[in-house]
Parts: sequence; C-alpha cells; structure tokens
Amino acid sequence: MECEYCDILSGNSKIPLIYDDDAVVVVVKDMVYTPGQITIFPRNHFTILEQVPDEIVSRCMLVADKVSRAVFEVFQAEGTNILIQNGLGAGQIVPHFSIEVIPRIENDNLNLRWDTKPLPEDEMETTVMTLEKTLQEMDQEILAGKAAGEKPILEKSEVNKIDADAAKEKNRDNYLLKSIRKIP
Repeated sequence: MECEYCDILSGNSKIPLIYDDDAVVVVVKDMVYTPGQITIFPRNHFTILEQVPDEIVSRCMLVADKVSRAVFEVFQAEGTNILIQNGLGAGQIVPHFSIEVIPRIENDNLNLRWDTKPLPEDEMETTVMTLEKTLQEMDQEILAGKAAGEKPILEKSEVNKIDADAAKEKNRDNYLLKSIRKIP
C-alpha cells in the first residue's frame, strides 16, 4: 500500500513541509476538514500509534501543541480539535500515524461530535475490571522499567504526586477558564 506521507518525505509530492526536524514533520495537505488544518507525522513510517516509540509520540504531541497555538493566533480559531485516527476502524485513511490539528470556529458546520449511549452496568464493571488489570500490569512493566531493563519513566511517588496535582488543578479551574486562558 502506498503511503502519502512517505511520498511527501521522499519529494514525490508537491505538498511542502512547513516544519521538520529529525523525528517529526508538519505539513498542510491539499485535502482538509477546515482551512488551516495541519498534519503532524513522524519521519519514520509507523502505521498506528502503538508502533510509534514513546519519545516520538511525545515529540509529535509537543509539536501538535505548538501548532495548535499557532492556529489559534494565525486563523483566529475559537478552538482546535486534535485528532488521531488510529487504524482503519477509526477512519484512518493514510497508513502512517499522524495527528491532525483542525481549527474550529463556531458554526463551521464540521460535526466531530459523536452521539453517546448508556453503557449497561454489567459491561461497565467488566470494562473497568479488565482495563484495571491490564493497566496495573503495564504500570508494573512500563513505569518500573522492568520490560526492557531501562530506567523507570516515573517513580511511583512521582505518579501519585502528578495525580494529586492534577486533581487540585481540576478542582481549581473549570473548562471555560482554561479555554479562555489558551486564547492568545
């Protein structure tokens, strides 16, 4: 299967790079949801998020944050959607992991809202139990660095502190205030 993003990197496309470094590329594609949409993707080919090394995911997200700030300023956006379509079932069209930064203004007629439906209590319990078990195993392997013998990403005490700090921040500020502060 051909990869549009790899074609861009190889120079086989007229789509220009607006930013690139040793890990990440930023482009404005010719097919967008709204004007000003920006695409961020890793230089190396990874089909889905789960294949992308953590340091490259982190770099992509940092770049997406900077691009989102620029989109607010340049396009007078009232918001942005940061979209990852991860796999065919999620609507991924290009077989290369990417992050889309989509500028939004009120009444732009782009519907990215999905209808929610109630989750039956028994399914909720099963989901919670299954995910908790899996995440606990991941916590033991990844945060403790046991999987590959590497240095721990975060010590357990640091994880608890981050969780406590996040809870304090959440209680102190509401969504509207956070949105207002983000507008340049």
